Amino acid sequence: MILLINLLLLIVSTSCFIYRDEIIVSSKQIEYILNDDQNPYSPLVQCHFLPSDYYECESVEDIPENETRSCQKKNGRRFGGEKYNEVEHTSILCRIYDGIECKGNRSFLIDNVPCIKYSSHYFISTLLYSIFLGLFAVDRYSLGHIGIAVGKMITLGGLGLWWIIDIILLIFGKLMPQDDSNWIIQH
Repeated sequence: MILLINLLLLIVSTSCFIYRDEIIVSSKQIEYILNDDQNPYSPLVQCHFLPSDYYECESVEDIPENETRSCQKKNGRRFGGEKYNEVEHTSILCRIYDGIECKGNRSFLIDNVPCIKYSSHYFISTLLYSIFLGLFAVDRYSLGHIGIAVGKMITLGGLGLWWIIDIILLIFGKLMPQDDSNWIIQH
C-alpha cells in the first residue's frame, strides 16, 4: 500500500513539472512575423532606418534643374552659401544596396539635405596663392575666373591694387570658386 501511494505521488509530481523544449508556431505565424511591416517583433529593420553604409544616394548635383526638388538659385547661387539661411535644402533619392535585407520600400527620399557641392578648392591654399602669387593672378586661375585672371596678370595685379582687393574679398567671403562650390575645410 505504501508502495502504491509512493508510486502515485511520483507520477503526479513529475507530470506537474514537465517542460516542453519546443515552441509550436504555425507557418502562418512565421510568415506574419517576417512579412508584416507593422510588426515590431520582426527581425528585419525598416529600410529607411539603416545606416548610410547600406544605401547609395544620388548627388544634389545630379538632380535635373527642371525637377521640383532640385536646388534652386538663392542669392545668385545654386549650391552653398556663407550662412545657414543662404543654403537651399532639397530631398535626395536613396536606394538600398543589393544583398541587404530590410522591410519596406528599398528606395526612399531623405529630406532636408543641404544643396552644397565641394570641388578641389581649399580656402587656405587660395589665400596663400593670393598673398604670394596674387600679382600673377594664380588665385583667380585656381578659382576658375580665367577671363579676370588674364586681365589681372597683364596688369600685374592692377599695379598692386587689384592684388590687395582680392585678398580682402577672399577674407570676407566675397570671392568664391566659379563653379558655385564651397570651400573644403581642412582639419
